[in-house]
Formats: sequence, C-alpha cells, structure tokens
Amino acid sequence: MINLELEDIIKVANLPYQWEKLKNKTIMISGGTGFIGSFISNVIRYRNEKYNYGIKIISLSRRGGVSDRYVKCLKADITQPISYEGSVDYILHLASNTHPKQYGEDPIGTITTNVIGCDNLLKLAVEKHATFLLASSVEIYGQGTKIPMDEHYCGYIDCNIARSGYNEAKRTCETLCQSYKQQYGIEVKIVRLARVFGADKKLDTKAMSQFMDKAVAGEDILLKSKGNQRFSYCYIADAVSGIIKVLIDGENGEAYNISDDDDGLTLGGYAEYIAALANKRVVYQIENDITVSRASYALLDSSKLKSIGWNPLYLVKEGLKRTYMIKKAQKLIDNL
Repeated sequence: MINLELEDIIKVANLPYQWEKLKNKTIMISGGTGFIGSFISNVIRYRNEKYNYGIKIISLSRRGGVSDRYVKCLKADITQPISYEGSVDYILHLASNTHPKQYGEDPIGTITTNVIGCDNLLKLAVEKHATFLLASSVEIYGQGTKIPMDEHYCGYIDCNIARSGYNEAKRTCETLCQSYKQQYGIEVKIVRLARVFGADKKLDTKAMSQFMDKAVAGEDILLKSKGNQRFSYCYIADAVSGIIKVLIDGENGEAYNISDDDDGLTLGGYAEYIAALANKRVVYQIENDITVSRASYALLDSSKLKSIGWNPLYLVKEGLKRTYMIKKAQKLIDNL
C-alpha cells in the first residue's frame, strides 16, 4: 500500500518554491508537536535529507519531545517569557486550542495561549530580528455575510460569550502583530486558515473529524444540526504548503486566506460523502450545543494567496478520501 502521508510530505517538499530563502536558516515553531507543526517539521526533514538544505527547526511544546539532527524539541510554556540562546530567523506561532471541546473546557487557556503566547514570541522576534508568522483562523470573520470572504472583510462576532474567546484572541493576535511591526519594525506575516483536516492522531472534536472517526470505526455518522452550513476546509498538505508559501513569499504585514477550492457541499453533504466512503449512513440528531460555531456561512476567498503562486494540491473531497484511507490503514496497524 502506498504511504499516503509520506506522499503528501514529498509533494509539499518538492513544490517549486524559492526554498533557497530558508537554506541554513533556523525556524522556531510554537505548537511544534501539533498536527500542523509536525507536518511542517516532516517537510523540512525531507527537504534537508533530499537536498541538503541545512534548515533547523526549534519545536516548542508543553510536552517537549524527542530531538533529532534536524528538529530540536524544547519543553516550553509560551504564556511565560521565552528565552533561547541561539539564532532564530523565523518564528511561527501555531500553538492554540483548536477545537470546540477545548474551547468549552478551557476558554481562558484558549485566550492566554494565543494572546500572551503571541506577545512573548513577538518579543523574541524583536530580540532575534526574526520574521514572525501568525497562524490565524477563518474564525476571525465570525458570522460571515459576504460570500466568499476576502482578507478585507470583517464579520460579526458576539464577544459576550465564552465560545468567542478563540475568535477574539485570533483577532487580537493579528492586531498585536501589526503593532509590533509598526513599533519595532519587525517583519510579520499572517495566514488565516480554513478548517484544517487530515489524519491527525490526536483527539479532535471538530465536526469533520468526528464524522471521519465514525466512518473509520464503521459506524453511522451523527450530525447534530440540519447540516445546512457552508464552510471552507483545507487538507493538511494544502494548509502547510500555504503556510510555507507565505513564509517565503508573503508580503510584510499582509494576511492571506488558506483554503481548498469549494466543492459546493454543505456540512451535511460532506457528512454524506464521508459516510459513503465507509458504506454507512448519516443520522440527524439536532441539539443546541453552545461549543459549536454560530457561523452558518464561512467561505474563504483564497485568490490573494493564489496571486503569489500558491495552488491547492487537492480538492476537499480528495483530501477526505485520503484521510479516510490513511486512518483505515492506521487502524489496521494498531489492531495487529
């Protein structure tokens, strides 16, 4: 069986980017052991092995991790001041609670990890004269009325509920980046990620991940709404290729949406598609869940990123099929 995860890593690592800009540079990543951070590290590992680029990764996470010749894992709480003695050329702030259960159980931690962590890492960027990249989110647009939403749009968010802590924290981080750019002259870049999906091994309570887990387990998919929502999504390989493209070629101070092209399906449509992969069905069980996003339309316009040379490798449905195949293969291995 083809290793689809490795295939994705190789595809991203071989994209026709100006990789020379990263040669022999050091990249620090908060949330380095997370889904996106780990994928970026694997792309850099492959690039180093194949082309001898000498790129170093400093991975920051609360649990640390196992270091190797290309990735140095450090245990760090980014809500505390960050010190590092070596040189750093790029800092990527990826650390954050990212799914509804985390928002509900730790709304304060969701805000502080984003905002205080961002401030601490920006201070380090000033000290190291490093370029700073913030991983922001489609959630900053709130309840979208413009379809699709470009980077100049600013939607409505009800800030008087705890669920909005994630949305407002990301908005504050973006403004904080622009403030550091103006006050200290550092280079900052922002990516606004659509709902990222893929074969993440960690617990994820986002709707698409729950659908996929049910299908892989051979169970019917439970949908807690009518499924009429229209959202943008981004397969992990495309999310990472977009982040790297902005890191290399994005303009200082600019924000870029990262989203796969729209398949025209509602949330319910995607649930039906995933269920069909496993020959199962969708069961509708409508309930009022305060941890669920109140947005019913959140479609991103990614033409700005495409204008600097990025294009998604996959359609959403292709990414979903790959995710299903990877997770099924993982389950078979786990059951051996």
